[in-house]
Amino acid sequence: MNISNCINKSIFSLGLFSLLLIFQSKAQESNSYYETIVENMDLDILEANLQQHADFGSKEPGTEALVNSFNWLKSSYEEWGYEDISIDTFSYSGNECYNLIITKTGTHYPNKYVIIDGHYDTRNGPGANDNGTGTAIVLEIARMLKDIDTEYSVRFIHFSAEEVGLVGSNHYVDHVVVPESHDIKLVFNIDAVGGVNGMTNNIIVCERDESAPNSNNAASAAITDTLSNLMELYSNLNTEISYAYATDYVPFMEEGYVITGLYEYNETPYAHTPNDNIEHMDLDYYKEVAKGSLGASLYFTGAYESTGTEELEDTEVVSVYPNPVSRILHIQNNQVTENSRAVLINQQGQQVLETKIFQNSQINMSSLTSGLYFLVLYTEGSSPIIKKVSKID
Repeated sequence: MNISNCINKSIFSLGLFSLLLIFQSKAQESNSYYETIVENMDLDILEANLQQHADFGSKEPGTEALVNSFNWLKSSYEEWGYEDISIDTFSYSGNECYNLIITKTGTHYPNKYVIIDGHYDTRNGPGANDNGTGTAIVLEIARMLKDIDTEYSVRFIHFSAEEVGLVGSNHYVDHVVVPESHDIKLVFNIDAVGGVNGMTNNIIVCERDESAPNSNNAASAAITDTLSNLMELYSNLNTEISYAYATDYVPFMEEGYVITGLYEYNETPYAHTPNDNIEHMDLDYYKEVAKGSLGASLYFTGAYESTGTEELEDTEVVSVYPNPVSRILHIQNNQVTENSRAVLINQQGQQVLETKIFQNSQINMSSLTSGLYFLVLYTEGSSPIIKKVSKID
């Protein structure tokens, strides 16, 4: 079969502009499977875990409350059947502190991680909002995802010593992530999302990286735009985009990783005081944040409903990496034929590259401008496979 005829009959006969619209709006379309999971979130468990975290008291380095909170978190994961539980131990002012890391292995990309995190330490009070809210949401997402297949591996991380200068997350990045060259798709941080009792709380802030190094800013902006869409899909909240600062994603973004996060729009006046308790929060708002966070986590991790059959997925046929890419894009095609081709299309619908591909091929994208591209892979006897590729500087 002539490859040009194949192109004309498959994709371009549908209209390239229509194709691009489909792919650009994909993240904005609700997923009925995800909707069912979000609606089955147990909000009573969510609230009970928030209360339990607050009841431990002021959780500062060297306190019994911090140790008790850590033990409670660890035992919760053990009760749910998580087995890959690790502890990152570090010292602060002569006190031993612990980051808790729970790993759920992905089915398609077991060595590429989505990190969902929040800190569990507090300052000068019980920290119901800052950050019992993030702690309980991460817990509930982990509980809900326990028996759901995800394409990407997930790391649920509870950081300690955030309130004294991001000490725990800095230690984890410096002593684990960087030395072990972890492949991280994104870091999704949740910190202080309880709202303020008595105020109109209907906006959640989605945070993106706007600081140096700039190489990861475009990808962070794209991920945060997606997070904004997902929060509005799976909760009743509106969203606002703002910049990332002063919480546990900072050490990751300083090393060039892609981050996003959530923070309340109405900032509590009770942070870091004995009055940071549940009574000063808006529980309805908090529960909506939790629902949106679960929906976003399902999307980011590539959660899918298992059919019980061993069907061959596109992701098993073709692997494209790294993504985002700054220079060389690698393509592994396990069903390559003699006339296999790759076509690269920009967001304006213009073809910017066409090349023959083999089982292992490379495309040099260094001369292309930053932005979203569509990589269309053609193999005789098969439907075209389309991959979204983000080009960064």
